[in-house]
Amino acid sequence: MKRLKLFPKTFLYVFSLMAAISLISHALFYFMMPIVYTAQKEAGFQDAQEQLIRALKDAAPDSVADMVSRYALQYQMGVFLYYDGELYNHMAEGGSPADGGHSFQETVNSAWSLPNDGPDIDLSCFRNDFYTRTNAQLCSGTHFDTAEGTPCYLVLLSTLQPVSEAKEAILVFLPFTLALSLLLAVVFALLYSGKIAKPLSEISAVTARMKELDPQAACRVETRDEIGMLSENVNALYQSLLATIDDLQRENARVSQAEAAKVDFLRAASHELKTPVTALQGMLDNMIMGVGRYRDWETYLPVCRDMAGRFGVMIQEILDASRPGFSQEAVEEVPMGGFMEKVLSPYLLIAKAKGVQVDTDFSHDFTAGFPVNAMEKALSNVLSNAVKYTKPSGKVNVCFRGRAVVIENECEPIQASVLTHIFEPFYRPDFSRSRNQGSENPEGGNGLGLYIAAKVLTALPCRFSFEPFGDPDKEGHRGMRFTVFF
Repeated sequence: MKRLKLFPKTFLYVFSLMAAISLISHALFYFMMPIVYTAQKEAGFQDAQEQLIRALKDAAPDSVADMVSRYALQYQMGVFLYYDGELYNHMAEGGSPADGGHSFQETVNSAWSLPNDGPDIDLSCFRNDFYTRTNAQLCSGTHFDTAEGTPCYLVLLSTLQPVSEAKEAILVFLPFTLALSLLLAVVFALLYSGKIAKPLSEISAVTARMKELDPQAACRVETRDEIGMLSENVNALYQSLLATIDDLQRENARVSQAEAAKVDFLRAASHELKTPVTALQGMLDNMIMGVGRYRDWETYLPVCRDMAGRFGVMIQEILDASRPGFSQEAVEEVPMGGFMEKVLSPYLLIAKAKGVQVDTDFSHDFTAGFPVNAMEKALSNVLSNAVKYTKPSGKVNVCFRGRAVVIENECEPIQASVLTHIFEPFYRPDFSRSRNQGSENPEGGNGLGLYIAAKVLTALPCRFSFEPFGDPDKEGHRGMRFTVFF
């Protein structure tokens, strides 16, 4: 039974239940009908006896015979009455004893006979009241006195033969009704099983498609009962599963990209460190061996120290660039005017030393919320680049426009083809790559400033833009503008 599918299992359950109900109802009908019929017959028999006794007590002597005949016909029974020395009897059709050859005195088991007329009857034969019931008949005898005090004795006889005939008739048609009931049980069990099993089978087939992650799989919802609710829940669960799978795929792609970017970053960092370290090692070897101009170690030792210092700065920037969790720092509400003055102060001295003019306008101050250390790191890198790549006697402008911080520096605008790579780690345009370990271009960058700034602002998150301003075809006020929107 456990291995059967839903339809045959439901059919067997329903058919067994309906067949059991049919069998039990037929059995109850067969056995209870005679009992109920006999009980009703006895109740009617006793009621007829009481009515006849009440009528005879007040009846006139000349109406007794008609009364006996009328009650015998009305209740279909045999009536035997001893009344004031006279014996009256009337047997209605079907009211005689089952065996017509028996005398009445044999039926009631008494010692008197039934004379038509003649001598007085010995009342001693009517001395006992009785009530008997057999499989074929009911018989009752009782004493009573009339209103005038006349002693009477009444015997009633009723047959139970219709009960036996009914049982025989039931035995004839009961198999047909039972067969019809079982046939109806089969039909209704099939209909009910199909009604129950079909939607569940459809749900099972759809869930099999869902197991294969078919995006078009969906259960039909045609009702508002428990099966309809089950279909809705399955559909909702499957849509949630598909959405979760999509999110996981996007997250896996993002993680894969992050891992690939991390590997590329480490490779680029190794390459960037390898070149200056090799140069430093070459200078030290030449100084040790006294080769050429490097014999003047007093001149080149300070150069080596400066190079080592730049290595330290580069390593720190690499560590900052690889550090996660910019967005996990506590957010603070900060007045932007005071914040920008603090961030800008170290670069004012550098700009003055280079002959770069720094103009500020923080008159339209506003308050913004962000992690202070992370934002300071990002804006410091932008300001450092702005001062570093501004021409001598050029200008750097730092101001507020609405809820945005704008940093402009006068320089040769970067071409669009370069801007697409400007935020990549260790990327430097050709005009900034001429870094040597001497004094040719000590200001050359290491390609991490804008990368770190973009990484921090993206993690916070903040919108930003980096674009040229001014007319690139005309001489005059032009350069690059970095804007951070709050």
